Amino acid sequence: MKLKFLLTMKKIFFVTALLFGCSTALLAQKQNELTPGEKILSEFKPAKVFDKKFRWGISWNQYWGIVRGDSLPETYFAKPCVGFNLRSEYYPVSFLGMGAGFGIQQRGSGIKNPDLYGGSFTHPWEPNYDPDSTYRERLRITTLEMPVTVLFRTPNDVIKGIRISGAAGVVFIRNNHVKKFFLRPEDGFHTIVDVSDDYIKNDLGFQGSIGTDIDAAGSCIFQVHVVYSVGTKNIYKAESGDGRVHTYGFRVSWLF
Repeated sequence: MKLKFLLTMKKIFFVTALLFGCSTALLAQKQNELTPGEKILSEFKPAKVFDKKFRWGISWNQYWGIVRGDSLPETYFAKPCVGFNLRSEYYPVSFLGMGAGFGIQQRGSGIKNPDLYGGSFTHPWEPNYDPDSTYRERLRITTLEMPVTVLFRTPNDVIKGIRISGAAGVVFIRNNHVKKFFLRPEDGFHTIVDVSDDYIKNDLGFQGSIGTDIDAAGSCIFQVHVVYSVGTKNIYKAESGDGRVHTYGFRVSWLF
């Protein structure tokens, strides 16, 4: 009985070894029959979009600007400020990098003037009432900017294809021209006065942002950041007061 059991086990072992040898030989033969292109494709492992160290692209910035400070010559309120940048990012390691950019950005503020006449409902008999009250005047500062930042990014996805990222640094600002716009939608006429000589030409700001880096189907990184920046210099040359330009809003970027 014992001898029969041993013979049976011997047969099973022999059949298993034979089948394993045949399958190995067939697999090797199949590998040898692959074309060079098929071999490359079989060994190819697609790189993750976040593995790329250097990226560049463009950004669209939608900010709001306001002048804040002490003894300001006018009463200000926040106004929309649009702009765009060419941007580059370099990550020597997965979580820490350096960024730089160059672009055109509008800054400035809205100016609130006193309501001298109260409007047409207050004086309906006066059709040519002065429309300078409330929120019609704008201080528009068109700037060239160059941000230089330190970048942070989570080394792993927080959600599949999404990582948290941020930046902090300085932005060099050149006030290209400064104008005051007075909006008159009633007749379509806007008063525009160039006041560039009354304001400084160069400023240095601090800038910080935080948001997400999104894997856009492996083709690029779609970045969405909330951004805040503030100038460090008093913007006035001819007027009294000590004011700094603040901007805040969001930025969307496409980095390839």
